[in-house]
Amino acid sequence: MWHLINGLQIILIPIYTFLAAILGTFVYIVTLDQSYAMKVAPNYFWSPLVFATMLTRLKVKGRENIDEEGYHIYVSNHESSMDIPAVFHSLKIPLFFIAKKELKKIPFMGWYMALIGMIFIDRSNREKALASMRKAGEMVKAGKNVISFPEGTRNKDGKIGMFKRGSFLIASSADVGVVPVAIKGAREIIPSESYKARPGTIYVSIGKPIYHRDHPELTIDEWAAFVREKVVELRNELPETKRWGE
Repeated sequence: MWHLINGLQIILIPIYTFLAAILGTFVYIVTLDQSYAMKVAPNYFWSPLVFATMLTRLKVKGRENIDEEGYHIYVSNHESSMDIPAVFHSLKIPLFFIAKKELKKIPFMGWYMALIGMIFIDRSNREKALASMRKAGEMVKAGKNVISFPEGTRNKDGKIGMFKRGSFLIASSADVGVVPVAIKGAREIIPSESYKARPGTIYVSIGKPIYHRDHPELTIDEWAAFVREKVVELRNELPETKRWGE
């Protein structure tokens, strides 16, 4: 039975993604507001459908720490492909990604990401990567929230890896706060090494903004490590999770 359910999920999720891109493009054309388009399509259309299709519940702690009027860089641990819909569904604010340039080539979705103002980074070219980071800083200063997974890739054992410095360089130069976000349970829904999804609950905990100016004694790398510890603390406070059927 699970083979049939997983097969249906694999078919439906790309359809939702395509429809979300169409919806977001339409909203942007009508309003010419990138932030509003990013709020409507992923937050209220795509992510709820993904959660319903994956038979997954969401429980969020710390929503009072979300500043809907301000702008920050949200940093989260990364344990599953469910992390992205979990972040959208939890925060309910416009979020912009720093994405690898290869995603720009994906029909419809990549075009939508480019239209809506996502920043694409060329990881193979240091000069272009730095230029992308500078552009991200300008985007934050202009009043856009950015979501980042500073581990750089999904962890395979549930342990939070080292945080890379890119997001923290942007936050420091733009003088904006970094908001720690912890996700737990996403790996039990879809492990990073598998497409065999199972139902369950994803827990998200949102911390308070942390500013580099409040910790001038820390280098960028030390500040990244400091924020990582905050994410670890938030995650440790969430309920224990296990994969369905185990």
